[in-house]
Amino acid sequence: MSEDPVDFEKVYSALGSNERLSILRELNKGGSLSYTELKNNCGFVKKRESGRFAYHLRLLCSVNLMSLNKNTRKYSLSPFGRMVLSVTGELRDVALQSSGKIYVRTSRHKIEEFDVNRIYQSLIREANVPRDLASKITAEAESRISKLENVHLTAPLIRELVNSILVEKGLDEYRNKLTRMGLPVKDVTERIYQTGLSEGDIVSLRFAAADAVFTDYLLLTQIGSEALDMHLSGDISIVNPGCWGIMPDSVFFDASSIIGSETKFGVKDPAMIRFDKVGDLDSAFAKLSLIGRKMLHEASDEIVIENFLEFVSSAGGKEEWREISKKIFYNMIVNIVSNIDSGSTKTLSFQINVGDGIKDDILEAVMGAYVFYLKRTLKPRINLLVNVFDKNKFNDKFDLFLEAINNGGNVMFGSQTVRPTSYHGIRKYFDGNDIQPAGTIVLQSLAINLPRLLHSGSEESYVKSLLKVTLQKVAGIMETRKNILIDLMEKKLLYVYEYNSDLFPKKSMEIVLNMVGLEELARHLAPQDLDEQNKMWIKFIDFTQKMVEDEGSKIGLKMCPAVYVDESAERFYELDREIFSKTFQDKVLTGIGRYSQIPVISVKALNDDGMLRRMQARIDRTRGGYHVVLDISSLADTQAIGDTVQQALSKLSLFKIKKDLVSCGTCNAKSPPASRCPKCGSASIINV
Repeated sequence: MSEDPVDFEKVYSALGSNERLSILRELNKGGSLSYTELKNNCGFVKKRESGRFAYHLRLLCSVNLMSLNKNTRKYSLSPFGRMVLSVTGELRDVALQSSGKIYVRTSRHKIEEFDVNRIYQSLIREANVPRDLASKITAEAESRISKLENVHLTAPLIRELVNSILVEKGLDEYRNKLTRMGLPVKDVTERIYQTGLSEGDIVSLRFAAADAVFTDYLLLTQIGSEALDMHLSGDISIVNPGCWGIMPDSVFFDASSIIGSETKFGVKDPAMIRFDKVGDLDSAFAKLSLIGRKMLHEASDEIVIENFLEFVSSAGGKEEWREISKKIFYNMIVNIVSNIDSGSTKTLSFQINVGDGIKDDILEAVMGAYVFYLKRTLKPRINLLVNVFDKNKFNDKFDLFLEAINNGGNVMFGSQTVRPTSYHGIRKYFDGNDIQPAGTIVLQSLAINLPRLLHSGSEESYVKSLLKVTLQKVAGIMETRKNILIDLMEKKLLYVYEYNSDLFPKKSMEIVLNMVGLEELARHLAPQDLDEQNKMWIKFIDFTQKMVEDEGSKIGLKMCPAVYVDESAERFYELDREIFSKTFQDKVLTGIGRYSQIPVISVKALNDDGMLRRMQARIDRTRGGYHVVLDISSLADTQAIGDTVQQALSKLSLFKIKKDLVSCGTCNAKSPPASRCPKCGSASIINV
């Protein structure tokens, strides 16, 4: 018989020390580690312990349980050591089971003896279960656990078993408070794979996991059962539920307020730079950059920086505008954008007022910096909201905006603009007598399924009565959301708003409701002609406005209806296809996979005065926001684009430019849609 290649006596001797086992476990957990890392991780922190630690390492290496890479000077577990460690763990489990006791792998990453009293305490502490009922549930759980065989008992498994007992007894209210939130293993695995194929990275993967947790938290604990039923059935849609219960959606902030105010952060982010007063252009931009980043961290959708050119004009001196402000503004953009996580859809918008009070060199510097940014990013997160107050000045400087459009810029044009509007189409609401705060928090992300109202009846008065009931319920839901967010502010989780309550007063918080499928509703109720349909459209907007004002006045909410694009149009469409009869689907459903929200018009449509008149009437009457998208993708000539925008400005007071482009991931070039970059030939392209 050949000699055994493994000296088991020496191996067993090496394993006969808790200190050496801890070294093996640390390598199994941490991979390759240097001498210092391994020594500290295993608790050999005192200088006099170095000799004993080195002895352990030599002994483990001598029996091939671990090895030292002489090039990297790092230790790692050998394949033989990994197998021995695994077998050792299995032997430990068998020994524990044979002892006749029940042991649990806890969430604290320890194995502890099962204590049934912890179930009883958890039922009372976490779910507020009455003590008598908690005793009965605990007894039943103990009975079932004692009958389990060959099962690795874990804390999550015990929780699932207790929850199953609660479900069997119809105690869903308690079960919802005890349930674990998050993603199944399969979903996590798929998200890792899908994130690798998309534009996301490891940060966006972590945000997606957190999003799943807070979505469950919202649906299980933060909104009532009636609101949950309305959402799940498709009467309403809670958009972006992972952020809905923990942060607001959009924030409007007047940049000029920075000049005379102090921004406070308390003890939060102690490494953050603080600014007492703004003394020059550089410090003004730095302060705006800082508060812009913090607002983006504490909002889920869009930050609108109002009166940006006025801020630049008042912040600095009068010398060297073109060079200084262009560089500083570009650096500010880079600073803010670099802090937007890749997995979100957050954007930052700058309001650009083109009027008599704005100097040409300031406008040129800001637009030059924006174009500089566009040429160096594949997919911009910065938008421009251009308010044209002086058409002559705008015409003189139109080439600046045209260059931005041709480089993939996100540009919205407005004229006769009284109230600021976000790039997503949310309009800042206020009464003429209100004193406007520097910051206005907007809560949106709740959509109402208007075509669903037609399922029960098609009379206008009946549909309005159903809508009134829905709006009353929605007002209560949004009141709950506002109170949740105010509570988070007061707990200093949303601390930029709490510490700066003078800039962001809670009473100025606004509610915007997305009226999805209003076009389909109007077409069904007034099929005669387009003008009658438009009158019906406006009639329902006016009716909704009155209803939400009445409901809002009872509970102290500022609410108004809007029509803008979000994911609810597709969700409602798919849900309604399942419940509507084929005959009703032919009358209501559009056949394009979603309900209508914001119209996208072509260049030729600018000659349809009747349609533009109807669109403008909707813009004027929808207090929460409504706009038009102008698709200029068919235009390549600079002069033609300029003429088209000018024509649109003469007929529409608010429209967004759409120009289909792709970006090359290799050379950054922008071009019309193609499978390969026309400049370098790369196939690594994405839609702008």
